[in-house]
This record gives sequence, C-alpha cells and structure tokens, in this order.
Amino acid sequence: MEHNTASSGIVSWFSRHRQKIGLIAVGHTAKRIEEYLFDWLIYGFVVFWYTSAWGTFWGSVGAFFIMAPLSALFCWMYILFYDWAKKDWFGFEALKELREEETGRGWLSRLLHKILKLGDIPAFIALSIYHDPFMVTVYLRKKEHTHQRLTSRDWKIFWAAVIFSNAYWTLRWTVILVAIGYMWEFIKPFLVSAGVL
Repeated sequence: MEHNTASSGIVSWFSRHRQKIGLIAVGHTAKRIEEYLFDWLIYGFVVFWYTSAWGTFWGSVGAFFIMAPLSALFCWMYILFYDWAKKDWFGFEALKELREEETGRGWLSRLLHKILKLGDIPAFIALSIYHDPFMVTVYLRKKEHTHQRLTSRDWKIFWAAVIFSNAYWTLRWTVILVAIGYMWEFIKPFLVSAGVL
C-alpha cells in the first residue's frame, strides 16, 4: 500500500510537469554543452597558459582573475535571458514546489524531500562545483522572486558562487596540470632511453 502511495505521489508530480520535461531536457543539454566548452576547454587552456608563463601560484592567481569576471558576465547574461524568457528551463521551480509540498506519501517521496531539504549550503556547494553561479542563483532564489530582478540576497549568492566556483575550477585545473607535469617528468627518462624522444 505504501509503495502504491509513493508511486502515485511521484506519478502525480510528473503528470503535473510533463509538459516541462522536454523543455528541461533541452535546457540541461544546451547548458551542459556550454559548461563543457567553458570548464573543460577554455578554463583548462587559460590555467595552462598562465601557469606556464607565471608559475604555479601566480599563474593560478592570474587565471582566477581572468576567468572569474568572464564567468560572472556569462552567468549574468544567462540570468537576464532566463528572467526575460520566463521559462523553467532547468526544472528548478518544479523542484522548489516539490521541496515545499507536504511529506508522508511514501518512502520514495520522503527520501526525495529529505534530499531537497538538506539546505542551501549543500545546494550552493554542489551547484557551484557541478554547474555555475547562474544555476546556484536561480535555484537558491526565493520563489516569490522567480523571473524578476535579482534582490540583494540574490546578488550576494551570485557573487559568492562566482568566487567559490572559480576558485574550485582554478584549483582543480592547477592540480591536474601539476600532476600531468610530474607524470611527464617521471615518464620522460624512460621514453628517452627507449628512443621515443
């Protein structure tokens, strides 16, 4: 009986939002492509170039101060478009609605509520690492301010996410590049002795 109640609660939620599923799929796909290009190609190249030119520490600092404003600009433009279009491209408004609904409809529903109610700090950290300041700000924005201008609270969240997210990606790329450099120095003598280099 509890299984049927949980299933009916989830089915009910999906049936109310079935028209949004295609929009959300398109939104997430397009955003993931952009994030891949920005985080894995442009970010990696900038950190590599600056650390090669200025050394690990100052190169990382230089890369951060180049990429953080660029990230902020892109994310701010996304927010402007998101608010102008007034579409829930990423399903965050539906998640907020689910988070605010009453629990007790079954174990699966209660589990999803617990995850969504972990709080703003875990959501801030996870979205900053796996996405960007745009996603952080949109998700943490109060429901009553949806598709409206950013409040002072929203701006604080946005700039905190810009700093945290870019510090993470700068550190991540620096560690990756340093590790590759050490591996290369370790492997290089073997390649030279084998006549490959």
